[in-house]
Amino acid sequence: MLRRTLVAVAAVVVLAGCSGSPKSAPPPPVDGADSGGRLVLWTRSQLEVQATLLVDAYNATHTNQVELALVNGADVNVRIDGAAQAGALPDLLAGGLADVPGWTGRGLFQDITGRVARLSFAAQLDQPSIQAGTRDGAKHAVPFVLAKDGGDGIGISRDSKKADQAWNFIAWVLSDEAQVQVLARNGDEVARADLKTNEFTPTEKGARS
Repeated sequence: MLRRTLVAVAAVVVLAGCSGSPKSAPPPPVDGADSGGRLVLWTRSQLEVQATLLVDAYNATHTNQVELALVNGADVNVRIDGAAQAGALPDLLAGGLADVPGWTGRGLFQDITGRVARLSFAAQLDQPSIQAGTRDGAKHAVPFVLAKDGGDGIGISRDSKKADQAWNFIAWVLSDEAQVQVLARNGDEVARADLKTNEFTPTEKGARS
C-alpha cells in the first residue's frame, strides 16, 4: 500500500512539472540567421550601383543569398500595390524616404523595433531614415542607402516568411564592413554617425599647414 502511495505521489509531481507555463522562446540572434535562405530584395533602379555592390558583397560571404530586383522609381508604387494586394511582397523592401511612411502606415513592413534596439549602434543610425519607418513608436525600417534626395529605407515585408534571414542581410548592411568597405569605399555617405570619419573620408588636398 505504501509503495502504491509513493508511486502515485511521484506521478503527480511529474505531471505538475509538465503542466507548468511553457518558457518563452529566446529572442532571435542580434544579426538574424545566415541559414541558407533565398531572399528577394526590391529597390529603386536609381540605386542600382549601390544595391548591386551590397548584394554582391553579401552573397559572396554568406550562406543566405539575395536576389536583387530593380524597380523604376516612377513605377515603384504601382508594383508595390499589386504585390501587396496579391500577398506577394518580396522579403526585403527598400524605397525612398518619401514612400516609406506611406508603406509603413499601410502595414507593408514587419515590426523590427526589438531587432533594432538590440544593435549596439542603434543610436548612431541615420535618424530621418528611422523616423520615416516609425509609426506609433514602432520601428519598421532602417537606412539602406543615403543619397541627395534623402536616400532609401529598408525593411522586412509583411509577406516574408524568412524574417530572421532577411534581418541578417539588413544587419549586415548596417555593419562596419558594409558601411565602410562597400559604401564609403564607393564614395557614398554612411548611415551611421559613428562611422562618418573613416579611411575613405575625403580630405582637403593642398590645405596649408
